[in-house]
Amino acid sequence: MSRHPLLIVSSILLLGACPGGTETSDSASEDTTATSGGIILPTSPDTTGDDIGDTTAAPTTAGAEDTSVEPTTEEPPPNCGVADIKADVRIPRVMLVLDKSGSMVATPSGYWDADADDADNDGFVDGDPTTPATPKITRWKSLHAVVEFIVTGFESRMDFGAALFPSQKAVKSYDIKACPVNAAPEVVVDTDQGVSILATIPGADDTNQQGGTPAAAGIMTAIGALARDESLSEEEDLRYIILVTDGAANCNVDAMTGHDLFEVYDVHFPEMVTAARDAGIPTFVVGIDIKNEASPVKSDGNPDDTNTYERLNEVAELGGQPRPDAEKFYNSLNQIELQAALEAISQEITSCTFKLNAPLNDLQYVRELIVQTDKDPMTEPNSDPLEYKDQVKDCGTESGWHFTDDTRSAIELCGDACDAYKVSGKVDITFDCFAP
Repeated sequence: MSRHPLLIVSSILLLGACPGGTETSDSASEDTTATSGGIILPTSPDTTGDDIGDTTAAPTTAGAEDTSVEPTTEEPPPNCGVADIKADVRIPRVMLVLDKSGSMVATPSGYWDADADDADNDGFVDGDPTTPATPKITRWKSLHAVVEFIVTGFESRMDFGAALFPSQKAVKSYDIKACPVNAAPEVVVDTDQGVSILATIPGADDTNQQGGTPAAAGIMTAIGALARDESLSEEEDLRYIILVTDGAANCNVDAMTGHDLFEVYDVHFPEMVTAARDAGIPTFVVGIDIKNEASPVKSDGNPDDTNTYERLNEVAELGGQPRPDAEKFYNSLNQIELQAALEAISQEITSCTFKLNAPLNDLQYVRELIVQTDKDPMTEPNSDPLEYKDQVKDCGTESGWHFTDDTRSAIELCGDACDAYKVSGKVDITFDCFAP
């Protein structure tokens, strides 16, 4: 499937080599295959050849009085095919596994300082005791806004779906009725699902959400929805889970009592995340206002004596996408940090490899590759597009682009070029042809 806003593939035909002028075609593609060792090509075409064709006058008929000549016309040779080059999009499939438990909207614990203007919680803007702080909002309202931001800004680079835990059938009850999760996701992973996701999950201002935190079942649903695409290689079949939660997992399917359901940490949660990773589906873990402390031992619907911070650190490691710091999951203490976390994850998932619909032949080459920086030229330095011509030799240490192997069937962005593309999502690749 093509994502036209992302990638502009241009084709320039040299008149001396390929008669007929300039043709262009637009397409987009992404892949995450990464190999090193580019193939060195000439830096400029050889324009000494002539493909114009024979226009020599035809001989006159013997003995004829008329000496006028009539030139023969031959079909010009076909162009070298750059106008037909397309970039096949290979889009990652991403399942958003979202916590909609009652704690996301509970009063007052489910409300937070979304814009971080009142750290001391005195009701006034920090540093300005005369200005009232922005009213707190529910964690769910913040999550809804961030989901909207992500699916709107990145759905041209990845296919999204959404699964809720618990489902909207959950009720406030100290039994299994607080723990249902649908076997199929609320929204299947597909192209342009942003509108469907926002229309299906609870609204931003919904405060009627109820239920426990059956995170293990949410991951199980995501695994089923992200089954292998056998038409693709394992490297090409890109699948991810982004899990967002505000508490410790409970609702263990083996629980025999209400106490075991809600007051005991569900050990199946890390098991399911491990199963997802083993199936080729990494999990990114995002926490909402997670404290690094053990919970009290009391019947409050939360696992007793459980440090959710440590549990999510463990799960992030098992999911295969831990952060490099001591804090392995993405903990967010306000909406600003929550959006930054989801944006960073989405950029990481974004591919920097573009697969061509067919390998370039000996007459075809990349004339120029331009990556937009998505910076404001009025306020940010180095905002000009990044322009590259010759491919780099070492994609691991240089910036620019290279063919992923000697078949010349895929192009990978390297260094600064890849970083800029992950933010802007915009690259222009111009193809040209050598004279034979």
